[in-house]
Amino acid sequence: MDADPDGGLWIYSSYDATPGWWLGGGTSQSSPLFAGVVALADQAVGHRLGQIDNDIYRLSAQHARGLVDVTTGQTGTAGYPAVPGYDHATGVGTLDVARFVSELR
Repeated sequence: MDADPDGGLWIYSSYDATPGWWLGGGTSQSSPLFAGVVALADQAVGHRLGQIDNDIYRLSAQHARGLVDVTTGQTGTAGYPAVPGYDHATGVGTLDVARFVSELR
């Protein structure tokens, strides 16, 4: 998942009045992908997990392997470096989806 609005992946849309390819990124890309991950987790446990933000922070505090902390790097905006633990640039990190889904059980 890539929440960077300046990068992302090419998406073909036939829905708009002018169908074609466009570069998608930011939350337009990462939010639907994460919703798909949560849907997989819902299937794995056999019921809807609902609002999982408390579970995400719990897993982060437990240093669960499904959340991969991004500890270095720059966003290009002063004051928003990636650091160990929670930060404003990467939140609690990125996902190892298979582990993350199993840890949500």
